[in-house]
Amino acid sequence: MSENKYYSADLSISIVEIKANSKGQAEAIMQEFIDKIATIMDSKVRWDEANWEIEKHVFDEKEGAWHTQ
Repeated sequence: MSENKYYSADLSISIVEIKANSKGQAEAIMQEFIDKIATIMDSKVRWDEANWEIEKHVFDEKEGAWHTQ
């Protein structure tokens, strides 16, 4: 009896900076990123879904610290 096998893995990639002028542009860049890796993965890797949340980070010069909005 032949047994079909496959392997799976959880992958987490922290994107620490997206160079964009707006949240919409950052979303478009993320979509382009996903589209490009999807073509590479197409024949070897099947995936469930990709989730991301864009956060805006602003430097407060008075505090000398970055804040997430």
